[in-house]
Amino acid sequence: MNKRFLKQLKTLTMGSALLLLAACSKDDNSNQTPATSISYGSFVKVGNGQARSYIVKNADGSPAEIGFNFTEDALSGLPEHNTAYVLPMPADNKSIINHISFDYTVHGHGPEGVYNVPHFDVHYYMISESEKDAIGTSETDPKIDILPAAQFIPKNYIPGANEPKMGKHWADTTAAEFHGKKFEKTFIYGSYNGKFIFLEPMIALDYLKTKPNVTLPIAQGAKIQQIALVPQQYAIEWQKDRREYTISLNDLKLRQQ
Repeated sequence: MNKRFLKQLKTLTMGSALLLLAACSKDDNSNQTPATSISYGSFVKVGNGQARSYIVKNADGSPAEIGFNFTEDALSGLPEHNTAYVLPMPADNKSIINHISFDYTVHGHGPEGVYNVPHFDVHYYMISESEKDAIGTSETDPKIDILPAAQFIPKNYIPGANEPKMGKHWADTTAAEFHGKKFEKTFIYGSYNGKFIFLEPMIALDYLKTKPNVTLPIAQGAKIQQIALVPQQYAIEWQKDRREYTISLNDLKLRQQ
């Protein structure tokens, strides 16, 4: 458990706290609204381990945190070809995220010398799998090149590669890997037909193996395309006691414009 969920447990009886500690495999953060429950998706085999999604919920049932856990052995026994592990959301999902795709990229991808190392592209999709799978290339699907209006684009983000069954990827020009540093982690946006459709922490395999514990801000556009609880941060965490990693979207705040 992390510090913010433990703070919340202090207000409960010892018996209730022990029950919650036994039930949860994901922690909470100190700046969150007190959360009362956690729901899980089904397990998916990844490498020699497994992964599953979760949602930490506020007292009113609204999402406080969205993410997934995966076991340490998920980083071994990975395939020798690019593989997307689709993680279904919990059955009571009320978040803007429809599903998570934990994509292992064996040799990385462009730009050359930047992202061409083994890594995970973690797509938090705001559209359904069928909608995602219907996205084509620039040659077959002109909607992939329709950009969101300027007020919705986060500062310092520029459009980049188009990928079928994904969308157009937007990169942060201030990211360390574009300024002479080795790629470890970054945050990507994805769009299609003028709308942002996914949020993407992208994380190098070697960096994950260092067992990091970091929480980082997510750049925001001046305006939002839909009224929603929008994550302001993302976290990459190693939970030593459970031998698990967590990648999460945190600090969800209601944005109406």
